[in-house]
Amino acid sequence: MPLHFKPSLFMLLSTFTLSINGLLSKLLTEYFDDALLVLLRLLVPAIIMLLIVMLAKWAVPNKEQWRPLFIRAVFIASCQSCFMLALSRLSLIEAVVLFSTGPLFIPFIERILFSTKLSWLMLPTFTLMVLGVVIQNITVQGISWRWDLLLGLAAGFFNGCSQVALFRASKVDLPVMVINGWSFAFAAMIVMPVLALTQPNYTASLIHMSELSWGVVTLLIMLGFSTASTQFYRSKAYRLVASNSELAPLIYTNLIFAFLFQILFYDTNMTWLQVVGTGLIILASLLNTFGPRYLDYWKLGV
Repeated sequence: MPLHFKPSLFMLLSTFTLSINGLLSKLLTEYFDDALLVLLRLLVPAIIMLLIVMLAKWAVPNKEQWRPLFIRAVFIASCQSCFMLALSRLSLIEAVVLFSTGPLFIPFIERILFSTKLSWLMLPTFTLMVLGVVIQNITVQGISWRWDLLLGLAAGFFNGCSQVALFRASKVDLPVMVINGWSFAFAAMIVMPVLALTQPNYTASLIHMSELSWGVVTLLIMLGFSTASTQFYRSKAYRLVASNSELAPLIYTNLIFAFLFQILFYDTNMTWLQVVGTGLIILASLLNTFGPRYLDYWKLGV
């Protein structure tokens, strides 16, 4: 295969496994309550990634490397908790689209943490996203607020926080699988006591884990491997290009895959207002990604 095709192939594999991840998580909401599924969504991938690292070459972070990993773990735990709650209440495509708003929040997060400059494009794209969320709540009777949409939006926000933290963690001299394996393991440790205190049926659900069918166990294992594969393929793609912007157009193929899975596996009818609202959110995400590049192109053209 020609070298210039490999980064695109790895990125497509990454977005495909990410969409598989969303589908498997949605399927598993039928077998677990929200609290237990949040823990499994973090713990199973952590075990698989750390086992892979152990079989290849075990690497334990040193004292200075633990801090960025723990910070990212906090955001991963928050992100995955909101995403799993959104998946159990919204359609697959709605949850995935809201989760994908993470890049819209990144400029604001970096502005707060690192005092970076905000592009004037941030305001219109963010406004489009908010408008899309509001439209999704409009019915023929008027506005009937769907609070579950805010869970998906919160997942997008913490996804943005996690990506910013990942950028900082990537500066640590450790393999990608080690960074993500320990981050997910820490996230599971954070979630476990919180859920034990807030969910009365949480402990009982853990006891009944031994009664799971092999089909459900297989789905959990596939979920773990899809998470590990997403991280692996994306890191391979980024290492083969000079700039992340070269692969930016392929990032949102995740939404296409999620839409196809929605059609194939779920008979969910969305109103035209929900379709319009979802479309505006996607448009905002695309403008946020491609807008700066086209602005620079026109400036150079002038």
